Amino acid sequence: MQRKTKSAIVIIAVLVIFGGIFGYIKFSNQIDKPAPEKEKATVEHDGVVLEDKIVTKEELLYPDNLIEHKVNEAIHSMSHQKVEAKVKWGHTQITQAKVDRLLAVVKMNDYKYKELYISILERWSKGDFSQAIDDHNSIWEMQGGDESRNSGKATRLLTDEEEKEYVEHNLTSDLYDK
Repeated sequence: MQRKTKSAIVIIAVLVIFGGIFGYIKFSNQIDKPAPEKEKATVEHDGVVLEDKIVTKEELLYPDNLIEHKVNEAIHSMSHQKVEAKVKWGHTQITQAKVDRLLAVVKMNDYKYKELYISILERWSKGDFSQAIDDHNSIWEMQGGDESRNSGKATRLLTDEEEKEYVEHNLTSDLYDK
């Protein structure tokens, strides 16, 4: 029985050695082989190769083909930074880059309320928020706002101090704007 045990141990040892050598050779061959190159697809939009174009975070947030509902929603949630309303759904900080990008998107698309969006965004692009109450309420009404049911209607512009407080409480945790 000892002879069978010794034979089995020798056979197992030989198999382990050959298996190790075989595995080493296979692994070595894989490392030495260069990785196959992937074919690159060229993506174009209006004749511009997108592969070479740096995409801004605003372009990712507001792509060229943004649906109208999202434009409406973006303007509405940005307006909350400027107006007082008892109920505010959606909070997006107003930045020059966001306003300019939305304006460009609106101009390149055929939206039902295109002219309204353009008039709002052009004023905002110039830093004019004097009509933000009307801007907010126009969009709010389009979204089904009804002053008899809730108090989401804008009533006045926020003071500079109130706006600063609004930004601190509602927009400082927005990682996109940091």
